[in-house]
Amino acid sequence: MRRWIAAIIFVVLAASCQRVSFRGKALETPRPVPGFALIDQHGQAFTFTDQRGRVVLVFFGYTRCPDVCPFTLATFRDVARQLGPEAARVRFVFVTVDPEQDTPAFLNRYMRLFHPDFVGLTGTPEALKPVYAFFGASFRRVKVPNSAVGYLMAHSVNVAVIDRDGRWRVNLDHNAPAADMLHDIRQLLR
Repeated sequence: MRRWIAAIIFVVLAASCQRVSFRGKALETPRPVPGFALIDQHGQAFTFTDQRGRVVLVFFGYTRCPDVCPFTLATFRDVARQLGPEAARVRFVFVTVDPEQDTPAFLNRYMRLFHPDFVGLTGTPEALKPVYAFFGASFRRVKVPNSAVGYLMAHSVNVAVIDRDGRWRVNLDHNAPAADMLHDIRQLLR
């Protein structure tokens, strides 16, 4: 009887040690990410299923964004630097909500401003639509007649965090401190 009680206590303690606490908002039920196929900034095919084994941070935006997008990518850069060698096990992904303007060549120049290993993704509207739908990315073009570009894209600003098994686990706010992003990434790298 004592052995059974000891075994049960051991199992309960082991299970409690495996609990993950996030600083971002954990999804109630992790969602397996389908094998969406998009095009990266080098014109190469990119699928989410090929990223298994890595933690993936996904942010939706556009390269002409004056504030939120560069701020978020700069935070990604800080996180990548702080991760050091662990950054090789993390993929930072920027998916355009303005594919008409954000060609692979333009994304390539833009992503290099932040980090050479960051991934910028685009695709046809047909390829992008299910990705936007899955992650709940919303956006709309807003005309700004007196600007150089003539428009802005009002878009959702969360960062989706995918675990090494390809499951969307956490949402982080775009302005989450680097320390919070690091915390959640390290939880998922364990």
